[in-house]
Amino acid sequence: MIKINLLPKKEIKKAGKKIEIKLSGEIVKKLAIPVGLTLIVLVAILVYCEITKSALEKDIQLQKRTIEGLQKKIQEVKKFEAMNKDIEAKAKLIENLKKMQSAPVSILSIVVKRLPDGVWLTALTFDNTITVEGIGFSNLNVVQFVDNLKATPELQDVYLVESQQTEFEKQAVYKFTVKFKLKV
Repeated sequence: MIKINLLPKKEIKKAGKKIEIKLSGEIVKKLAIPVGLTLIVLVAILVYCEITKSALEKDIQLQKRTIEGLQKKIQEVKKFEAMNKDIEAKAKLIENLKKMQSAPVSILSIVVKRLPDGVWLTALTFDNTITVEGIGFSNLNVVQFVDNLKATPELQDVYLVESQQTEFEKQAVYKFTVKFKLKV
């Protein structure tokens, strides 16, 4: 496309010149107050923002110090909880030991009361189960002993592990092993 300029040369020169605006003193006075107030408000807003920012930064630092203090207290609480668990475990162990201290005497008392004539004990061991080893003159005596133990309300899971004929001082006897648990 072709451009054609139809304006005369004078008007082209006028169009190219910059327009200068002359401000009178009265217009400057009228604009100075709003511009000044705007600048004052902007400066006040900036000052307020800076004050708020510094206050928030101080608050953040204070909160960080508080968190660090609380973290230390949390660690102390965890140590105390661990110590408390340890003490509770030791107390429970002591209770169990006290119970186990009296358990052999009571178990032996229960077993001896159920012992028929012709049967005597050679060993008594305690683990999760109680194992009684002994000797009887006959297999019937051993069976009677096991039946007596089964009838005891304080005992459970009573069973004869083995009964084997052997010789003791040139006499035929039955060596036996019985296992049971104490009812809790």
